[in-house]
Amino acid sequence: MKNTLSLASMALVCAVVSAHAASSTLLVYDTLSKPFSLVNEIAPIQMSLTHFDTNVETLAASKVSAADLQKAHFIVLAGISGFPKLKPELLTLLEQSQKPVMAVGAAASFASEKPLPSGKASTPLEKTKVAYRGREWTLRLDPFYGESYPGARPLIGTSSKSAQPLAWRLSNRFAFAALPSDSPLSMVFSDVLIDFYGVSHEGPSVMVFVIEDFNPSCSPATLRRAVDYFEHQKTPFVVTTQMRELPPGVEITPREEFLDALRYAQAHGGRIFLHGGNGPERTEVFRKEGIRIEGSEDTSSGNVGIELGSAFVQRIPGEPPVPFTSAVPLRLEGGGLLIPANVHAGLDGAANDELKSSIRDISSFRGGVAVVVVPAWMRFQDMLAALEAARSTSLPIIDPVTRFSPPKS
Repeated sequence: MKNTLSLASMALVCAVVSAHAASSTLLVYDTLSKPFSLVNEIAPIQMSLTHFDTNVETLAASKVSAADLQKAHFIVLAGISGFPKLKPELLTLLEQSQKPVMAVGAAASFASEKPLPSGKASTPLEKTKVAYRGREWTLRLDPFYGESYPGARPLIGTSSKSAQPLAWRLSNRFAFAALPSDSPLSMVFSDVLIDFYGVSHEGPSVMVFVIEDFNPSCSPATLRRAVDYFEHQKTPFVVTTQMRELPPGVEITPREEFLDALRYAQAHGGRIFLHGGNGPERTEVFRKEGIRIEGSEDTSSGNVGIELGSAFVQRIPGEPPVPFTSAVPLRLEGGGLLIPANVHAGLDGAANDELKSSIRDISSFRGGVAVVVVPAWMRFQDMLAALEAARSTSLPIIDPVTRFSPPKS
């Protein structure tokens, strides 16, 4: 056993680590939920990792072996209710490792010169200000395990009296002193992971315009006016469409008028995506009418290509999954890419102020994609107000098909 551990220790210490397509990440945790809670706190961490091109294995600390530590390129150590109880010899291996280690929550003390479990209790912060990349949020951090360690470089600070950092780095060790359960904290955590993985090719933040769920209960004239607006502004856009899930008791647009409006959008630069509630077989129905389906929204596309919509995580056993808000694209298991529908248009000035604030939040993150979703049932005047509010943020507007489609072999 000692010889095996010795060899594993040499491999951990001597490994040269860099992010690449074949990399693997080991996510080690103590428990799934905080004390007296059923809420899964590991699921949001797992979802954040899907932005990166890495294979993730998740293990409880009691199940981890020396071989698991040896084969992983990156290690995430998550303390949900306490420091993960690794076997002493494995903790020693991890201390000696030169591989990147991200210590989250109660495990944050690992990112220190003496990384033995400190047993430090959480000290929640009420209404503390967190400033990051030009944006500032007032948040409640509970639990919170921030502490100033000698030699550590703060990455994100807080406005607490003792100026405790939210995130810091010490050599190959990174720390995030809270649990990234919900936005904006989950989005901040995802951005810190860019440094953890050593990613250098994240592009500038951009915006995507989506007219959502154009169906036979919507006005073809309104869609045409929106298309004319996009063409006048030389702005790319997406229209998501479907024929099946229609509100009861509404007036149905004649089939040919409905299809003509989609053809008009396509002829003037629009990308047509299949809306949720439809299987891939519906693509053929539109294709026969001269309409190309180039992506999907909230519906299975075989997990290849581009999908718009929300990622969902199972937070409480037996209850429906809940949306996970992301500022960046997430990788699907089958190889496709999920572009998060993360900014939603409303019907009044307050909603548009919130829309602008959401876009500015997303634009502060590296590689952020603000997907502005405008329902197709809205009046054109309301659509226009939302689109103009979004444009006022000056974020570049891109065609997601051109930007995110995988290269053709």
